Amino acid sequence: MSTTEAVPSRRISIGRCFDDALAVYQRNFLALFLAAILVDILTALTLLILAGPLFGGVCLMTMRGLRGERVRLGDLFGAFNRFWPLLGLFFLTFIAVLAGLVFLIIPGLILATLWLYPFYLVVDKQMGVFESLGESTRLVVNGGFWRHFGLVALGLALAIGPELIPIVGVVIAFLLTPVGWLIVTSAYIQLVEPDRTPPAELASETAEPPIAPDA
Repeated sequence: MSTTEAVPSRRISIGRCFDDALAVYQRNFLALFLAAILVDILTALTLLILAGPLFGGVCLMTMRGLRGERVRLGDLFGAFNRFWPLLGLFFLTFIAVLAGLVFLIIPGLILATLWLYPFYLVVDKQMGVFESLGESTRLVVNGGFWRHFGLVALGLALAIGPELIPIVGVVIAFLLTPVGWLIVTSAYIQLVEPDRTPPAELASETAEPPIAPDA
């Protein structure tokens, strides 16, 4: 059982999600692009075993970017200290959401929406599997269910859309995947750290050049 205090929440701004995502992606393009490729390859090679721990690393990378920190490619493996909770969380959510999508579609989308943040909470707040699922549901409901539902629909479009494009679809998918990650991470940061300065504003103040990946 985690001893972490309940995190604050408020309504998310979809516009800020896009602004934050573009600002962070521009400064950390190469690290995030390579991470998208590695996640896809390693997930497939390990038959989904590393999917949860790797997505925990994605959460770590994108949270650091949204908090104005340097994003390193090595952060992709930075959540392996939470390997077993992340592994269990992945298969629990994957099976439940997939079953909902296969049988009735809408229940799967609802679960995917309510369970948008458990990986972030396991990595960021050191919560357990079931605690993170409950807290994610609370955050989504308090932050605006339909706005979050829109984020899930957008994520599906970014994941499925490029696959319909012949030849270059795979490359486009790798390019767009980090955008989807960052949009959701921005929503999470807005909920748990409502007073944090948006990355777009930080970028305009510092005007730093793009950051190269550092493994």
